[in-house]
Amino acid sequence: MSSQEFIARINALIPSPNEEASKNLLDFGNSLWLRLKEDLYNTFSFISRHFTLDTLQGVYDLSGIANKGMLPWEMIGAAIYLQTNTPVQEIEEDSWDYFVGFTAPEAPDKISSLALCTVHENGCAAQFYTRHFGRFDPLELLYNATARSVYNGVTITEAIQQFDCNMEIRHPWETAVILDPEPKMVEKLTQLMPDSPIIAAHINLDADSGTVATEINPLWEKLRDELDELSHGQQQKTSEKKRSSKRSHQMER
Repeated sequence: MSSQEFIARINALIPSPNEEASKNLLDFGNSLWLRLKEDLYNTFSFISRHFTLDTLQGVYDLSGIANKGMLPWEMIGAAIYLQTNTPVQEIEEDSWDYFVGFTAPEAPDKISSLALCTVHENGCAAQFYTRHFGRFDPLELLYNATARSVYNGVTITEAIQQFDCNMEIRHPWETAVILDPEPKMVEKLTQLMPDSPIIAAHINLDADSGTVATEINPLWEKLRDELDELSHGQQQKTSEKKRSSKRSHQMER
């Protein structure tokens, strides 16, 4: 992405852009890895669909401060904090400890794969969240964790945190499919579920009964359907354009 294209896309996306902030974002985007400008734009686009315009503007204002810069995972964490009315000072204090689990969206039309997870065991409930909703079968995870808990002599809740998305035991440097409890972040994500599509679902894993119940967020489902319809329309236009070009070529011959 060229510098001119980056500025144009950012300014078109942000409700109230300003020249200095956009320039600072461009400088930051050019300062680290090659694709950082694309990652920043994809993240702003992601935030624009999953949060309010006020939150989008707030993340832009924070990111556009000279010599500041926010990496994509910090921007997503900041959006969650801003939409739950968290003071800016608290965002700066918690950014490393609580935001590092997020990743940059791979494309500007990427939909959230965040989901809340509650594990019920022996009458107690433990709160978690996952960044991989749709990439694993929660019931398979529960079954595997149950078997591992018997084999290793740990609780099912502890065993659940030992698996990756492929339902294999993760290496120490890999991220678990269900992230370790982070009470502050779980609390904020729970607060957002009723009014934001950033949370795809709430997964309840009942270790006592061996059952799983998944509550899909209707706002997330609505956004998913809209994106699917938009993607289908774009594919249809591309297909029609190709057919038209082919007919034109045949007529010329």
